[in-house]
Amino acid sequence: MALKDIIGHEKAVKILKGFISRERIPHALLFAGDDGIGKRLTALNFAKTLNCDGKDGGGLFAGAEAEGADSEQTDCCDACPTCHKIDKNSHPDFFDLSPEGDGGQITVSVIRQLEESMAYKAFEGKWKVAVIDHADRLNQSAANAFLQTLEEPFENSIFILISSRPELILDTIRSRCQRISFSPLPAEIMSSFLMGEIDDIDRNQSLLLSLLSGGRLGYALNEDLLLQRDRSFEVLEQMLMADESGLWQDKAEMEEWFDWAQLWLRDIAVEKATGRRDFLINRDREKDITRIAERTVLPDVLKLARELYNIRSRLQFNLNKQLTYNYSSLLIRKRLGRSDVRAQ
Repeated sequence: MALKDIIGHEKAVKILKGFISRERIPHALLFAGDDGIGKRLTALNFAKTLNCDGKDGGGLFAGAEAEGADSEQTDCCDACPTCHKIDKNSHPDFFDLSPEGDGGQITVSVIRQLEESMAYKAFEGKWKVAVIDHADRLNQSAANAFLQTLEEPFENSIFILISSRPELILDTIRSRCQRISFSPLPAEIMSSFLMGEIDDIDRNQSLLLSLLSGGRLGYALNEDLLLQRDRSFEVLEQMLMADESGLWQDKAEMEEWFDWAQLWLRDIAVEKATGRRDFLINRDREKDITRIAERTVLPDVLKLARELYNIRSRLQFNLNKQLTYNYSSLLIRKRLGRSDVRAQ
């Protein structure tokens, strides 16, 4: 894959190609946008383009056209040894960092090792490129160490920070990065792409995956997306019945469920407010949505959405799974389990 193959992020790709065409590469970039939207894939192909030694790659080093040009030359060839090595994360001038350990953080020791590696001259390529995924998980010590690096950047080196929560990154770090925003893909564009990528999928199924993923291509291509969605509804119903068998296994599963819960509540609210099936995201589960909607009132649905959102925002503090489940279950039974609902 090359930059030209990135779907739906033409503006971001144009900006990156512009850097190369103008021979002005920022020493630090911040790719901001939802998880699974294509930020990391774009970063990977930008790194390939900077170092590509194929005949069509590396516009900055292979005769890119005049400033502002959007030539196919300003891309990687995706075929040379350099491109293959970066794809496999085996290139000596490419570094791919992400959170590690039970705490899911990027530690100061990892940043120190990265700084030491970036300080040397490039071994094989023209640029040393470090991609830091989930950069919002730099712990305090790591963030302070990284800030020092940004204040004194290394020659021919670039850091690409990736985050779905850029507001959690230190202001002093964000101010030293050039931000490139990534937006969800329109449902129709994504649906058409999925029909060409997935065998035996029709228009309705591809549109459903597009809506469920929120325009995030990486999520839509996840084979377990529908299973995750259906499992989240099972847990919601178990909470309504005060059944604790749906207890989450870990923090990641907790976060995932709260995200799905907002989607279900959105559809329940739409059903209460409009009764329009074509406005639903989970259109294939209309009967289940209607069944729950009939037992509640719209203000309670909206209030529950806010309450669960507040709980979701506090999961970073490692809330107790059992207590969080019990409290969420209590709120759901209170807001959605009413038997005295009058017709509106």
